[in-house]
Amino acid sequence: MRTYFAFLSFLLLILPLPEVWAQKTFTIRGRVLDATTGEALTGATIVLKEKPSGGTVADATGNYKLFAPAGTYTLVAQYIGYNTYEEQLQLDQNIERIIRITPAAYSVQEVEILAERKPPLTETATMGELELPLETIKNLPVLFGETDILKTIQLLPGVKSGGEGSTGFYVRGGGADQNMVTLDDAVVYNPGHLFNFFSVFNSDALGSTTLFKGNMPARYGGRLSSVLDISMKEGDMSEYKVNGGIGLISSKLLVQGPIAKEKASFLLAGRRTYIDALANPFLRNTEQGGVPYYFYDLNGKLSYHITPKDKLTLSGYYGRDVGDLVLSDGRFKADFFWGNASATANWRHTFNDKFNLNLSGVYSNYNFRFGWDFGGFNTVVTTGVSDYTLKADFDFKPSANHHLQYGALYTYHYLQPRVGSATNEEGLSFDTNRVRPKQGHEAALYLSDDWNITDRLLLNVGMRASGYVQSGPFTLYTYDENALATDSTNYGSGDIVKTYFNLEPRLSARYKLTETSSLKAAFSQNAQYLHLVSNAYTTLPLDVWVPSSVLAPPQRATQVAIGYFESIKQNEYEGSVEVYYKDLQNQLEYREGFAPGPSNRDLEYEFVSGNGESYGVELFMRKNYGLLQGWIGYTLSYTDRTFHDLNNGNAFPARFDRRHDASVVAIYKYSPRWTFGGSFVYGTGDATTMPVRKYSIEGNINYQYGSRNSFRMEPTHRLDLSATLEAKPSSKLNSSWNFSVYNVYGRRNPFLYYIDNEGESYSIDQRVQAKKVSIIPFPLPSVTWNFNF
Repeated sequence: MRTYFAFLSFLLLILPLPEVWAQKTFTIRGRVLDATTGEALTGATIVLKEKPSGGTVADATGNYKLFAPAGTYTLVAQYIGYNTYEEQLQLDQNIERIIRITPAAYSVQEVEILAERKPPLTETATMGELELPLETIKNLPVLFGETDILKTIQLLPGVKSGGEGSTGFYVRGGGADQNMVTLDDAVVYNPGHLFNFFSVFNSDALGSTTLFKGNMPARYGGRLSSVLDISMKEGDMSEYKVNGGIGLISSKLLVQGPIAKEKASFLLAGRRTYIDALANPFLRNTEQGGVPYYFYDLNGKLSYHITPKDKLTLSGYYGRDVGDLVLSDGRFKADFFWGNASATANWRHTFNDKFNLNLSGVYSNYNFRFGWDFGGFNTVVTTGVSDYTLKADFDFKPSANHHLQYGALYTYHYLQPRVGSATNEEGLSFDTNRVRPKQGHEAALYLSDDWNITDRLLLNVGMRASGYVQSGPFTLYTYDENALATDSTNYGSGDIVKTYFNLEPRLSARYKLTETSSLKAAFSQNAQYLHLVSNAYTTLPLDVWVPSSVLAPPQRATQVAIGYFESIKQNEYEGSVEVYYKDLQNQLEYREGFAPGPSNRDLEYEFVSGNGESYGVELFMRKNYGLLQGWIGYTLSYTDRTFHDLNNGNAFPARFDRRHDASVVAIYKYSPRWTFGGSFVYGTGDATTMPVRKYSIEGNINYQYGSRNSFRMEPTHRLDLSATLEAKPSSKLNSSWNFSVYNVYGRRNPFLYYIDNEGESYSIDQRVQAKKVSIIPFPLPSVTWNFNF
């Protein structure tokens, strides 16, 4: 009976009771949109001039709510770079207003004083959370003229690049697979095109982007290091619009507009490279026959405001990298493709002014296929992962001092770690391995509360309970020292093979020292049930995802952090110093001597397990407003791993351990038409393993390698510059030209090293040298024309 009453009391605390929470006031609700593009203006401030203390900030989809008693008011909306919106209202009933504000021609100082894009870092309890304004991203210099959000986040402290020109990234000592990248709640397992030189995200189709690199909120799980939460923008509700861009190697186009004015809208966007189409006519008579590679992606979104309290959105993404290769003699032919696909259905319901529900169904898929025809055999190798997810998220504000978020999630994982088959000229098929697809079930419950204890002390308390079940069919083998199976245990379809359960507490606190400064502290524990183990320096299409199993326990991480945050001149400037320590368990690496290739063994048998730690300090200073904007970031960090079966059990630097990492980013509005941007990056060289001795045995040259990751590559540094010219506006067409130069002074940054022998073989004068390979060792200019009408 006591348990029953305790449970009932808990429900009364968290669930909304309209009779209790009903307000004797009227509500003003609606959305804030860009009047020219229809894009939601996340972070716009909305206030009643006669009641300034009751203002609010638009959420990720531009929605806002205000409450006030009956009377006459002036509704004011403000956003950086936009003209102020004002409207007189007579409030004697609940009102819905769609606010459309126009970009300011050139009134930076006015907007700087009146508006804030988002609350200052000193106000929230969250640590390591950064929002990336898309307008800032679009003005930064880019590779091949392609605006890239993944390369922009590499310029932030605590985030390290996966390599020269690569979209791969590492956060606070975690591996590439420990970052969750989502698009409208769908996990993007491989966010790179062209072997990670481009991201899969078309910047024109994006609405908002937030990076959590520290104490991620309890509603996020399944990764240890970070969450990059990306959402697509919604189509314009009032008029049809087209915008796009034409670059050196790719073009993109976006179409949006109303299906029913102010009620429903659509958005369609596409992008494709065309070097193959441009070059092939000139290469048809060559031995190669043409450029054998291209990629494309498609985005779509439908939005429907069913009632003032109900909204339905359907969104999807589909992208592919496609290539083929034929050797000059025709004896070897190969083709490949890889890519992501996702679909999200979301229903948002507002029960009352304090309680909302988001119910989502999500499908995400990644697939890689490589096939080749040689010597009379046609061979195909595939790998992939598919997720089917249902989630419910509740948002409840029972009082001014509490903000509750709670919910539940279930995901069915279906993985094909490695599947191969071959067919000969007679049509006979051969199964090249006996590795079966992997299946698993992941579920989680979470609850968090933003609790304003006093005006100075804000506490965020959260708990996430997660579990994972490995299910059959599955065969567990016992192998001898010669890798021969000696025994096995069979599990049928649906049989439970292994179950894991983890509690993941989250705690963060903010204490305001003054009105413009605060101290923050955070503690979090996370569990991760999927693994990506790679021999490369960043994720590649041929890397394989494997689930937790009886052979591979889930990864775990514990992180603590403390920081000081300062806001200056009404948040024109903001800065922070954060110190963190991260402890990692059940980290996976390939065993010594592992070489990729056909195998009848599950890949998990090739792994060894160990632990790791990472710690460091991050410095960040950003200028948010004015003619000159940008930031300076610096990270001093240490990251190592310890495996009983590697490096004689001694600790070694992780391959992405980088002692110093710095970036400087600047954007300058020179005139109404000209905007200049630039970025400079510096990083300590990556750790790798190289031979230290050479010797000959019976005429065969052998190398003796040093300790694992004991060799440091040269430091990397690079300067990129850009200029954007706005064409003179017209009544029908607006356009701009973006000019950029990547690697302005031609720095030969190392991508990898290889061993080269100079001199006669077996001579005492022969020299063994490590030689550097650079991907882009020269200044690389690009130009892009962007347009909208």
